[in-house]
Amino acid sequence: MTSLNNWGGRTLGYKALIADDEEMIREGLVKMLSGDAALRIVAQAEDGETAIELAKEHLPDILFVDVDMPFLNGLEFIEKLSDFLSGAVIIIITGYDDFRYIQRALRLGVFDYLLKPIMENALFDTVNRAKAWLCQNHKEVKYLEWAKLQIEKNRQALTTSFFSGWLDGHYSEPEIDQQIEYLNLRVPTPCGVTVVHISSKESLTLLEQGWNEDLLYYAAENIALELFSCFEPVSSYRNDGGDLVLLSACEPRRQWEEAGKSLSEALQKHLPVQVERMQVVCDSRKEMPEIYLTSMEKFQTAMQCSSLVTETKRYIERHYGDMQLSLQAAAASQHVSPEHLSRMFRHETGVTFVDYVTQTRIRKAVELLLGSDLKIYSIAEQTGYSTQHYFSVAFKRALGVSPLEYRKGHV
Repeated sequence: MTSLNNWGGRTLGYKALIADDEEMIREGLVKMLSGDAALRIVAQAEDGETAIELAKEHLPDILFVDVDMPFLNGLEFIEKLSDFLSGAVIIIITGYDDFRYIQRALRLGVFDYLLKPIMENALFDTVNRAKAWLCQNHKEVKYLEWAKLQIEKNRQALTTSFFSGWLDGHYSEPEIDQQIEYLNLRVPTPCGVTVVHISSKESLTLLEQGWNEDLLYYAAENIALELFSCFEPVSSYRNDGGDLVLLSACEPRRQWEEAGKSLSEALQKHLPVQVERMQVVCDSRKEMPEIYLTSMEKFQTAMQCSSLVTETKRYIERHYGDMQLSLQAAAASQHVSPEHLSRMFRHETGVTFVDYVTQTRIRKAVELLLGSDLKIYSIAEQTGYSTQHYFSVAFKRALGVSPLEYRKGHV
C-alpha cells in the first residue's frame, strides 16, 4: 500500500473509495471531500460485492464503508478486504449507535467510525487523522524496507559479528534469541561446531603462489559448505583468528565427523594448505560459548606443538585401533628415539604418550557407543583393546562408569 500516488511527476494524494447503498450519502461525502486537495475519490459502490471488485482494481488508501449494504454487509466486506489489501484506513459509516457493533468493527482493524447523518467537522477530523496515520505508516514502511535492504547488503558482516560475539560469551540468552530472529538465522540443537585452521603448506608464501588469505578462505568456505550441505542448517563465519567456523546439524554423529575428515582431506588436496581441524558438539545454546572457548583453547595449544609431536598425534589417530601401538613404534615412524619422543610429547602436551593413547581410545569408544549398535567386545577390538574386560576397566577408570552404563545413560 503506497501513501501518495504520483502521475506525471505531480502528487495526486490519497485514493479513497466510498461504499454506501444510499446515493445521497455517497454524493454528500463526495461533495464534502472535494474540498480536500490531498484526497481523490477513485471509486463508488452501492453494495459490498461491487465494492470488493473496485477495491481490488484501485487499491485505495482510505475506504468509507457503510455497515448495512446489500449482498455483502460492511463487516463481511472488511473481512474479505484483509485478504488482498493491507495498510489501508477503513472508516465505517453507520446509523446504529450500538457500542457492541462498533467494538466488533474495531476488532477487525477499523480506524474509526462516523454516525449518520455525517457532520462535516467530524468527517474532516477523522480524515485528517487518517491521513496523518497513513503518512507515518508510509515512513515506517519505507524505513523497514531500507533496514531490510541494509541487513541483506551487510548480512555476512552482521552474521560474523553476531557469531563471534556469541561464541566469545558476549551476549545474554535474550540477546542471542533476538539476534537469531533479527538476522533470520537457523541454529540447530544439538549444534555441531567445526573449526578449520589453514596455513601455507609449502615453503613459498601464499602470495608467491598466486593466493591471498581472503581468496584462500572463500575457497575453503565453498568446499566446506558443499561437503556439509547434508547437515542443514549450516552457517559459516571467519573468527578473529582467521579460522573457518561452521555451525551445523551434527546427526548422524559419525557421518558428521566423517564430513569433517573429508573436508580436511579435500582442502589439503585442492589448496596449497596444511589443515588443523576441531569438531565439538553443543547440546544447547546456553552452553555453546563455554564449550567453544574451552575447546578453542585446547585447539590452539595443540597447534603450537612441534612438528614431531603433531605428527605423533596424527600417528596415534591413525593407529589407535592397533593393539601393537606403542611409544617405540611411534618413535620409529618419526625416526627419533623413544626417550626423545616421550620427553618432547610430555613437555608439549602435559600428558604421557600412553595416557594420550588411552584418551584417544576412550574418545573413539564413546563415539562408537553413542553412534553405533556395535557390541561392547567389538568396540573394544576396534579401539585397540585385547579383551572386553581390559577395555571396561580402562573405560571405567577414565569416565567412572562401565561402557554399558555409559551407553544406557545416553540413550
